[in-house]
Amino acid sequence: MAPNIHIALIGISALCTTLLAVLWEPAYQFILDTSVAYGIPVIPRLIKNPIAIDVARDIQYIGSRSADIEHFHNIFYAEDTSGKNRFAPPVPLLPITGSVIDAIKPGAWCPQATGDIFPFTSKIVNISENCLSLRVARSYGTKPDAKLLVVVWIHGGGHALGSGSDILYEPDGLVRQAKIDNNPLIFVSINYRLGLFGFATSKALLGARHTNVGLRDQRAALDWVRENIEIFGGDPKKVTVMGQSVGGSDISLHLTSFGGKRGVPFQQAIMMSGASGLNFNTKSDLVANNTAAIAENVGCVKNGDSQSMETLGCLRDVPFEVLTNISTAMSRAARPPFGEGFFYPTYDNDYVLDRPTELMRAGRFVKGIPIIASWVTNDGAWYASPATATDEDVLATFAPWLFGYSESTKAKLLKLYPLDDFKTMVRPEYDGPISPQYYRAAQINRDLWFTCPVIDFAWQYVKHGGKQTSNVWLYEHNSTRFTPVFETIGVPMWRVSHLSDIPYALNNQQLSGGADNSAMQLELSKKFSRRVAQFVTFGKPDGAIEDTEAWPPAFASVTGEELRGEYPSSISFKLTGGPFGPRSVTVSKIPPKETSSQAEEAANWEKIIRRCEFINSPTVRLESGV
Repeated sequence: MAPNIHIALIGISALCTTLLAVLWEPAYQFILDTSVAYGIPVIPRLIKNPIAIDVARDIQYIGSRSADIEHFHNIFYAEDTSGKNRFAPPVPLLPITGSVIDAIKPGAWCPQATGDIFPFTSKIVNISENCLSLRVARSYGTKPDAKLLVVVWIHGGGHALGSGSDILYEPDGLVRQAKIDNNPLIFVSINYRLGLFGFATSKALLGARHTNVGLRDQRAALDWVRENIEIFGGDPKKVTVMGQSVGGSDISLHLTSFGGKRGVPFQQAIMMSGASGLNFNTKSDLVANNTAAIAENVGCVKNGDSQSMETLGCLRDVPFEVLTNISTAMSRAARPPFGEGFFYPTYDNDYVLDRPTELMRAGRFVKGIPIIASWVTNDGAWYASPATATDEDVLATFAPWLFGYSESTKAKLLKLYPLDDFKTMVRPEYDGPISPQYYRAAQINRDLWFTCPVIDFAWQYVKHGGKQTSNVWLYEHNSTRFTPVFETIGVPMWRVSHLSDIPYALNNQQLSGGADNSAMQLELSKKFSRRVAQFVTFGKPDGAIEDTEAWPPAFASVTGEELRGEYPSSISFKLTGGPFGPRSVTVSKIPPKETSSQAEEAANWEKIIRRCEFINSPTVRLESGV
């Protein structure tokens, strides 16, 4: 071939390659967007890893991509917590100038028991003390100057287990739908220390202000977001923090942290099945005694003083595997099955200045935060044994956590939840030989752990000037995608259990473990996640998306006179999912003889105002230690 022809062919080939690259990218993106919108599988192509660049510090973050979502995993916001950093507040970490950060795969989870939890959650296999990391998810093609809204996820797990990287918390559906609705956002989830490593306490730790470090981890991660999320195209001034279970209750602890005097690094909050009243036994010596017991177990108590600096120094030298195995075994033996409530946030006269509900009643919290808070219809199902069959069995279901209840309080609880109320819930042909006492116990536990703390927090926040009554909303979630899983593992009586609203809020379109991914459930998930994005974008959960009716604020009908009282006479909330949802309902302390809908009739059946008024009363709150 003549040299000139060869050169010409090379030039033509290069031109064609360039044109193909220019034309293929938008064409591929069109195909991808269309396929995602209609649920058509697309064979992934070979693509370059997404990159986020910190121009000021010359740092590159190399991520990964799944379809139209870019992921950046294992971004450290604080130093390794081993050695001298064990039990100490997090030490902020930024890579050195010129670093290239491998953010392609998730990193280690914080120390906790390994193994399986549920079929729809991740198997825990990789734990390390070098775990204070976060993950970022954004839409493909997000520009550095996009200034997108930010959602920061704080996972639950009873301060005993979990990670922001759990497959249950996959954010792709939420991020994707938000972009489709022109409400684009960036999702961030964080790891924080758990169990002994996150919440150990002793006189030595109190003296050094090295307490509640799991909470301080969360705050450090939120500080990192405020200072660095612009690198990924986010707006540090528009952050919504979102937490479930203890993740939700921790949000309320951040709002009351330092008596509300230091503000918080977020502007809005979504608290799912969790509020400050969930933090049982805040001022008890339980966690200090548990810390001392572990120190004794590993031979670290020096000169008979479990509270000394010498004992603390010894605990910092024990291999983390030893501390993990011993502390998780003791936690699970005392608080089966997962060890919740063995290590948890406690009063330290620093981050936590008093019992949280007392801080709320004193107005010592960060104000001006729009809030959505919630509970799930059968949130308490886990905490009752299927064998529950007597009054004594019912009381035993919450005794390990709420051990300060007087006999009169226990008697009043049983009276407020008469057995006859639960006889219609029995489904022997489906659930097996389950007594109505089980459903009674599950309902009491739901209200003790979740519903009543949430309502109390919302009421006190409005009552003491945290936000106008028009800026606090409640919902009760009454759908689950876990039904086939619960049937398989033999607990169909759990019904719409704790965790049920997570796949809807995050719009998880590929929930694993045999969960329900039917078209109807995926559509419900899409609609629910749109509510989340709506709130993140506009500071209210409705108004810009189609809906049959508005979502009223929690205390829309409360008068100024009633705000000066101890408890509201009516509460409004959104009933999501189930046979009656989505529907807005209002319940009253004294229900009307005729309700306006079946949804309100079902909601009034729960008697949440009368029951929560007692559970949130001064005597019971004191006995609960909240």
